[in-house]
Amino acid sequence: MGILGAAGQIAVVALPVALGYVLRRLGVMDEGFDRRLVTLILDVLLPCAVLSSLLSVDSLPGGAEVVEVMALMTGAMLLSWGVASFATRLMRVPREERGSYRFAMTFGNVGFIGFPVVASILGEEALLDAVLASIPGNVVMFTIGAAMFATPEEGEREGGCPGDGRLRVLLACLRTPTMVASVVTLACALAGIRSLGVVGEAMSVVGQASTPCALLVTGSSIARYDLTEMLRSPRAYLAALFRLLLVPLVCAGALRLLGPVAPRELATVVALECAMPVATNGVLYSTRSGQGVTAMMQVTFLSVVGSVLTIPVLCALLGA
Repeated sequence: MGILGAAGQIAVVALPVALGYVLRRLGVMDEGFDRRLVTLILDVLLPCAVLSSLLSVDSLPGGAEVVEVMALMTGAMLLSWGVASFATRLMRVPREERGSYRFAMTFGNVGFIGFPVVASILGEEALLDAVLASIPGNVVMFTIGAAMFATPEEGEREGGCPGDGRLRVLLACLRTPTMVASVVTLACALAGIRSLGVVGEAMSVVGQASTPCALLVTGSSIARYDLTEMLRSPRAYLAALFRLLLVPLVCAGALRLLGPVAPRELATVVALECAMPVATNGVLYSTRSGQGVTAMMQVTFLSVVGSVLTIPVLCALLGA
C-alpha cells in the first residue's frame, strides 16, 4: 500500500506539470510571465513555505535529536554534491550545462514529494524526521545550489577577479529571502519553537502556492521544446539514474557505516529523501540565469517519470 501511495504522489506532481504545458501551448503562459512568476516564487512564496514548514508536525523532539537529524542530512547532501561533481566530470558535460547536471544529481524534491512518500512508506511517525531533515537541505540548496548556475563572467561584471562569479553568487545567496527564512526556521527548530501564531498560519497559506506554481513553470518551460527532445540526451538518462538510485544508495551505505550514530530508521528516511525526483528549484534557477535550461528540463522530466519505478526498487533494497 505504501508503494502505491508513493506512485500516486508522483502522479500528483506530474499532472500540474502537464497543466503548465497545456497553458503554455494555449498562450496563457509565456516566457515573460514565467520569469515574473519565478521571481515571485523565489522571493515570496518559498520563504513563506520554509518558515511554515514546522507547522506540519505536532511536536519537536529534544535538541540533541534535532541536531542529529540535521547533521546526518547535511552530510548526505554534501556527499551527494561530491558524487554529482564527480559524475558531471565523468560524463564530460559541456561547461554551460554543468550547473544544471550538478544541481539535478544533488537536490531532490524533499518537500512536496518527499514528505508524503516517506509518510506512506515508513508511516506518519517518520514524517517529523523528514521535515527536520529538509531544513539543512534547504540551506544547502538555496546557497550552493543557486551558486551552481553562476557564470565566471558574473564576478568580472561586478568588479571582481575573473572566475569568482560563483563565489559572489554564493555570498549573495546568504542575503536572499529564502536563505533568511531557512536560518530562522533552523533557529526555531533548535529552540523548540514550532508556532508563529497567526503570522505563521498566514505564511502557510501563501507558501502552499510555491510548489504548484513551480510545477506550472516546469510544464510551461517543457512546452518550449519538442517532447521527444526530452528523451534524446544519453547524459540526461545517466543523470536521472544517479539522482534516483546511485546517489541515495551511496548515502545509505555511508550512513549504515556510521552504525549507532545513524539509527537504521533515520538512515532510511534520509536515503529516501535523497531518492526523490529533481527539485523544482532547478527549473527556477536555470530559467532565471538562462544557463542549461534544456538540460534541466530533460533531467527533471526523466526523473519524475523514472521515480515511479525507482522508488519501489530502492525501498526493496533498503528493506523499507
